[in-house]
Amino acid sequence: MTGDTNRSFLGDLEVDEIAISVLSRVREMIFGDHKSVFTGQGFDFSGLREWQPGDRQVSVDWAHSTHTGFSPLIVRECVEERSVDVWLVADNSLSVRCGIGNETVGNIIARTIATIGFSGVVFQDRIGLIAFDGKNYLIEAPKGGKKQVHRIVDIYHEPVSSHLIPIRRQESIARIISGSLKRTSLVVVVSDFLFSEAELFIKELTDIRSGHDLFLVMADASFPFEFNLNSGGWVEGVDAETGQLKLLSGKEFQKLGERVRSYQKGLELFSEKQGIEVVNIGKDRDALTTALADFFLLRRSRRR
Repeated sequence: MTGDTNRSFLGDLEVDEIAISVLSRVREMIFGDHKSVFTGQGFDFSGLREWQPGDRQVSVDWAHSTHTGFSPLIVRECVEERSVDVWLVADNSLSVRCGIGNETVGNIIARTIATIGFSGVVFQDRIGLIAFDGKNYLIEAPKGGKKQVHRIVDIYHEPVSSHLIPIRRQESIARIISGSLKRTSLVVVVSDFLFSEAELFIKELTDIRSGHDLFLVMADASFPFEFNLNSGGWVEGVDAETGQLKLLSGKEFQKLGERVRSYQKGLELFSEKQGIEVVNIGKDRDALTTALADFFLLRRSRRR
């Protein structure tokens, strides 16, 4: 059952704004006045040494430098973690096109791709994409840099038919993901999970966690169903995934948003029982960027 199914897109300007927001958040976490989850300009503290020409001012440890009378200055030496491949596994099925006005679930997923992508760029990670719609999938191999993030957002919005690969009967998205991981990877699965056998899909993802990091991002899919219906009659709609007509009473229709929230909450609890963390996101753009950037940076910084 769907609300509006007009597809909307993120423009380059919004993607650039996300990049600026992510960078600003990273700077706040690294150099802010509050206790930081990072040390110095890197992410793994390795020791102290004397200042050398070319060292940045932000690397100076002023507290320890007082013990030497600031001659010489003491610098905190940090080693950045080894980069990983960040795979964004993004739902591109018909249900994510549901929305109200120009805001769709797909836009929320696209913002997630951009936010996590730019966060990965901070760590010099390579960013890849696997988009799926239940019948087909496409793979964009991991590459580094901001241009790659722009590229995969565009690919998600406009999947090229020549790049689409049919999902064979014996295949599953979880197996496709597993077969694509050539090196240590962080896998982020982004979806509304409004498809059949979602629990089986989540359960299959647990096999990937043996050698890789993985978490889920659940996009709120309830807002397209939040209508103020004055009529107490019947409402006819179309199931976005199956194309079937559905006839609901006005009372049933009013409860659709609540039913979606309950369904997604159940899947969240199921995922946590499988040992898979879930991040919930909605259509609030600032809250989405902050929550995902914080979660990614904290998780990425503790990788060893």
